[in-house]
Amino acid sequence: MKEKPGADTKPFLPKQASDRRSILKNGTALLGACLLTSAFRQPKSGNEQTEDPDAWFNVKKFGATGSRADNATKAFQAAIGACTQKGGGTVFVPPGEYTVGTVQLMDNVTLHIDAGATLLLSQSKEDFKRGSRAMIFAENAKNAAVTGRGTLDGLAQYDYKDMTGIDPEIKNEIEIARQAGQEMKRYYRRSSAMNTFMFIINDCINFKLSDVSIIHSPLWNVRLNDCDRVYIRGIHILSDLEKGVNADGIDICSCKNVVVSDSVIVTGDDAIVLKSIARGGKKANPCENITVTNCILETSSTPLVIGTETEADIRFVNFNNCVIRNSNRGLGINVQDGATVSSVIFSNISMETNRRHWNWWGSAEMVKIILSKRKADSSLGKIRDICINNIIANVRGTSSITGHPDQPLENIRITDVQLFMKTEDAPDKRATDAIRIEAVTGLKIRDLTVNWAKEVPEKKWQSALVLKNVAEFEIDSFSGRQGLKTGKAPVILLDNTKDGIIRDSCAAEGSGVFIQVAGDQTRDIILRNNNIKKAAKEIVFGNGALKKAVEIK
Repeated sequence: MKEKPGADTKPFLPKQASDRRSILKNGTALLGACLLTSAFRQPKSGNEQTEDPDAWFNVKKFGATGSRADNATKAFQAAIGACTQKGGGTVFVPPGEYTVGTVQLMDNVTLHIDAGATLLLSQSKEDFKRGSRAMIFAENAKNAAVTGRGTLDGLAQYDYKDMTGIDPEIKNEIEIARQAGQEMKRYYRRSSAMNTFMFIINDCINFKLSDVSIIHSPLWNVRLNDCDRVYIRGIHILSDLEKGVNADGIDICSCKNVVVSDSVIVTGDDAIVLKSIARGGKKANPCENITVTNCILETSSTPLVIGTETEADIRFVNFNNCVIRNSNRGLGINVQDGATVSSVIFSNISMETNRRHWNWWGSAEMVKIILSKRKADSSLGKIRDICINNIIANVRGTSSITGHPDQPLENIRITDVQLFMKTEDAPDKRATDAIRIEAVTGLKIRDLTVNWAKEVPEKKWQSALVLKNVAEFEIDSFSGRQGLKTGKAPVILLDNTKDGIIRDSCAAEGSGVFIQVAGDQTRDIILRNNNIKKAAKEIVFGNGALKKAVEIK
């Protein structure tokens, strides 16, 4: 018998069956009906988006109109305030355009920016919280979040004008550009425009950022300072590749326990960068336990980098499973302020580098690691325990791993790397060797292949691998040749190296001299089981005395 409309009905239960097949059949039918009903249930909107309507705060109920011409800063903050008074919940931003200054998050508040909603950076200084210089700001907040598929637009503005000042980091590159006749101009942020960050998150615990798009930031897109437990997933950052200098993607400064995943970042400056910076007169905190994975990155600088600001240790870092395209550099570590950077892994990365402009950081190399002093009286830091593993790199510049004369890098591992040297598009040519390694103690290279473009080789190309002032090294299963088949540079140059072995390695077709030994400090080198059939000569010595430094087995 059918129930009357409106009657108090009970869930369908199958009658007792004589066998299990009937029960399973009826149960499956019931499950299918439930799923079908759920699939076609219309999504809720506004303050109906939660089981608890009191925990959902629509900014339009607090005065926001969704019109670009109307300033929504006060409405957003009022909604957040009401949400905080209730103990937390979700501040909902429906589709529309909202001009805002500083929006400050509080404990247990999620700012949900719906698809079709755009937050536009206010051009009025009065709309920004003093000292924050950000569109989205949080300080000492717990369990705050920004979610949704909406957009935050920084409306960055630029002027193209003569270069002012000389960046010491790229001083040499600038001089090369001058000699090549490059125009000494670049884009700068317009001084009259609002120069703000899109996110500044200070001293927060359990912060989440997911799904949103962040575009046209005047300065760094996302800045995290001294935070613990940060989760960033599925975001899209877009800044102008040519104009967006200083528009870093995500800056992780003195934070711990951070995961960044499944995001796409296209920007004119570093994409994801780790720093350790002192704030408010306090000593800088370490930056540690950081994972970056499954990201797609494109920059006019370095996609994955540590430094330069390194005032406290940076350690236990994993950059994994990333794609790098059309960037001025692939990977980087730059220590200048006396800290120790250690236990860093770059793994499972495919990359393509292409230097697009002279006045940018990077020379289209796979990796640059360097230890130096910012000033003459600065403390000297350390770089140790670095792994570069499973990399496919199509590059146009010389990779370099360089310690300091007073402090070599320690324990550097390069394994399973395929390096393809391409010709440079820019007129100011820079590439010489494929990889240069200098001032390192404890180097292991295994399964490294260096390939050079055959069609139009660069005239400055030299060795595949150069080791200078390197001690305690092992090279296993290397394959390659020098850059120019007719060139005099060796495939491998050992200059003032000691306590090393090269074994099970192979000279590629067109190799001239496979190994050249130089430097009065070179000693205790072993060559074992290398295949040099395709090389014109196995080894040459800078002087006769060096023959005693090498043992061939």
